Order: sequence, then structure tokens, then C-alpha cells
Amino acid sequence: MPTQIHVLNPEGFDPSLLEEPARMLAEGGLVAFPTETVYGIAARIDHPEAIERLIELKQRPPEKPFSVHLSDVEQLPGIIGEVPRIAQPLIDRFWPGPLTIVFPVPDGSTVGVRLPANEIARALIRRSGVTVVAPSANPADDPPALDARQVLDYFDGRLDAVIDGGAVPLREASTVVRITEDGGYRVLRPGIVSERMIHRALRGRRILFVCTGNTCRSPLAAALACNLLARRMGIEVEQLPEEGIHIDSAGVAAFGGGEASSHSVCVLEEMGFTGLENHRSKPVTRELIEDSDLIIALGHGHRDTLLHWNPEIADRVHVISDVGVSDPIGGDLETYRRCALEIEKELESRWLSRMEEL
Repeated sequence: MPTQIHVLNPEGFDPSLLEEPARMLAEGGLVAFPTETVYGIAARIDHPEAIERLIELKQRPPEKPFSVHLSDVEQLPGIIGEVPRIAQPLIDRFWPGPLTIVFPVPDGSTVGVRLPANEIARALIRRSGVTVVAPSANPADDPPALDARQVLDYFDGRLDAVIDGGAVPLREASTVVRITEDGGYRVLRPGIVSERMIHRALRGRRILFVCTGNTCRSPLAAALACNLLARRMGIEVEQLPEEGIHIDSAGVAAFGGGEASSHSVCVLEEMGFTGLENHRSKPVTRELIEDSDLIIALGHGHRDTLLHWNPEIADRVHVISDVGVSDPIGGDLETYRRCALEIEKELESRWLSRMEEL
């Protein structure tokens, strides 16, 4: 039986053109379709003959599971039950998109789920009215098909239909990340969504201010950033972590446990802000550097030191201004006031919008 070919314009298509392939899919047929990453082959999950055909077509072990593809995120609880809290930032950030999430389910097994960004894919699944699995369109050990012609080269006459939506734009398989039962995660297959992007989505955006001793400039800058950013966003400072924003400070020559300088505390309070009452100094560590998305040094020497320790962070570490902010240590209260105003000016003009956009 020849494979039907349905050509659709991905930029604007009539969903009714999917009526026939959607019917085939609902009745147990195999239908190839485009996603944003590669072409896939859809089969109805609860149709044993369709799944058997798909296993044979893919030449893969029967025990190797296929991932479920959704048309809408609201379908997810019906597939896996309660959505793990750790997965929600990934769903919010990367769905629809090139990320397959493997969830633990109540029977002790796991289910991989993907919500493709391609509108043809989602319209097909939605119109079929059934739950589908959809591995990539290629035999085992062969490259995934990136257009309909490649699909037909592999499977012409062995599929019921191919939806030709043009060449896929991303041309790389989705990233696969597994959510573990203990609330952690593990990247099973790297892809377009990098491990760093996943890590950042799960633990939020981290901004680190760095000076020398972490008792004057950097804690003052971190406290000002928290207060100014919260005000800008219309929330309380305490709500910043809930928004995925974490702001910290450290020193390249700091000893742990020192309080913020009394003048720093005083000028912050004069500006109507809080946040230094419980500050304790800490040194810059490798973990702090590697975990920070944006590092703002208060002086050029601090940036040079950080780059000497780790040259790979050059794109993430910057000086707060062209000339930096002078160390007020040993100065009077007025010196600290000037320091605070200088930091505030640079935060407002350069950095707050960048923190929001991270």
C-alpha cells in the first residue's frame, strides 16, 4: 500500500487538511510528521498492532519505551498523574519546545513526554483525539529524517501517511532530561537545550557581586540590587527567589564570618532599604563562580583575579562601571554615601534590566 503524502505550509496551514492523517492515526495507522527538531512517526499508544508495527519499523528492542507526544500541556497530568514540582520550571521555560522530560509514574516506571513547538505536529495530535507515542523517523542506528523526502527514503510504502511540512528548522534531536523520584534530575541525552540551560531553569538566575573583603562594596551592591530590582518588579525583596532571582556577594580576599561595615548598613538604611543586618562575609569559591550567570566585579582588579582563576567565565564577569567603584573602607560616612549612590546609579543605568533578562 503506497504511503499517502500530505503537503502543508508550516507558516500557515488549514487544519482540516490533517483530517485524513489524523483519522489514520486514530484507527491505528502510522503517520510521520515534522517537529521543530526532526521528523517523528506517530502511533496510537493504546493500539497494540500499531505499536508492534512501530517497533518493527524502528528495529528497536521491544523493551525500549517510546516517548509520548502532547498537543497541549493540560494533557500532562492525565499521562503521568501529579506533576513533580521540580519539573514545572522546565515545562514553563521550554514547552512547547525541544525538550523531552522523563517522569516517574505511580507504578514505579517512567514515561518520557514531549510537547513539540511545531504547530503541524500539535494540530495532528489534537485532531486525532488519541494519545500518541512518536519516536524519530529513522531505523535504529541511522540519522533521523530532517524532511519528508528522507522519511520516504527510509519507509516509503511502510507508513500510512507522511505529512510534508518542509525541512525542520533545528535539525537536532530534543534534549532528554529525567526527573528522579528524589526530586533531582539527570540529562540523559544532550541536545539544543543545554545542561546549563536546564540547570539555570531549575535553580533560577544567580547574580554575584565581588569585591575584596566582602564587607563594604559587594554586600552593599547586592543589597541595593535586591531592593531596586524588587521595587522595579513590584514585589517584596523576599519574593525575588520565588521569581527565580538569587543575588549574592563574595570577596576575592575575604575571611568568612565578618559583618557588613557599620557605614554600609547605615547608608543603606538612609536610602530606605534593608538587607545587611545579617550579612556575613565569605570568600569567592569555585562553586560560586561556576553557579553564577552574571558576576559583577566592583573593580577591574577583582575581574582580573576571577579570570586568572577561571578564564572560561570571561563572558559572565563584568566590572560594574568603566572605572569601577573605589573602596570606601576607612572613609567616613559621607564616603560611603558617595559609594552607595555611585553603585545605585550604575545598577539603574546598566544592570537591573540585564538581571531581568537573564
